Amino acid sequence: MAQSLSDLVGDVITKYHLQAVLDEERVPDTWREVIGPALAARTQVRGFYAGMLRIHVPDAVWRLELTARREELRVSINARLGREVVREITFR
Repeated sequence: MAQSLSDLVGDVITKYHLQAVLDEERVPDTWREVIGPALAARTQVRGFYAGMLRIHVPDAVWRLELTARREELRVSINARLGREVVREITFR
């Protein structure tokens, strides 16, 4: 029986252990989608590795606001990605 294209792509991702690479590429864009254009302009994704998302926020007031919303933002990012990708967000 023929395999669907999505199944075939999924098999390739699994076989070559590419999910972490795909996550690294998707997380910054998903961050910007979740927080919206106004806050995206005030923040910079500094890195994503092993479930840790590092965000640079130069303004102390916005850093405090985002820190207070950290868990809500983490849950929203993971919901958009469809699985638990981001385990922690740090703001500096």
